[in-house]
Amino acid sequence: MATPKDFAREAQASITENVRDIWLAGLGLFSTVEEEGEKLFKQFIEKGRGLEEKGETFEKKAKDQLDSVTHFVTEKAGKITDEVSTRVTDMMPTFVEEKFHNALEVFGISTRSEVKELNEKVNKLTEMVGTLSDKIGKTAKPAAPTVTKA
Repeated sequence: MATPKDFAREAQASITENVRDIWLAGLGLFSTVEEEGEKLFKQFIEKGRGLEEKGETFEKKAKDQLDSVTHFVTEKAGKITDEVSTRVTDMMPTFVEEKFHNALEVFGISTRSEVKELNEKVNKLTEMVGTLSDKIGKTAKPAAPTVTKA
């Protein structure tokens, strides 16, 4: 039978594995963008060499196009990298928090906000009981002295 510690270890291992998979996916995406950008860059260089042989006019056009495409590819790669990084960074805390709250729920452990809410209710009830006690104390008639016969 699995103990709570075993379950916690399994949950932690699962969270760690999911976080690692997301990290690796981001790295793989970055690497793919980088490789494809380099391939395109090399293809443009080859085309540029062929145009260079045809004359300076063509060379100028090719160079302008190459610069434009290189700038475009670099810009897109940067945007994709930033977006992936932002998404992974934004997603991590939410993902980890959800897994943590699920684990707390499984173990029946209250969250900080639930404990705070209960504490506020207890404080309010304590205040109300004190107020009622004060009202009862003020309206209660003193007990009549009892006379005992000797």
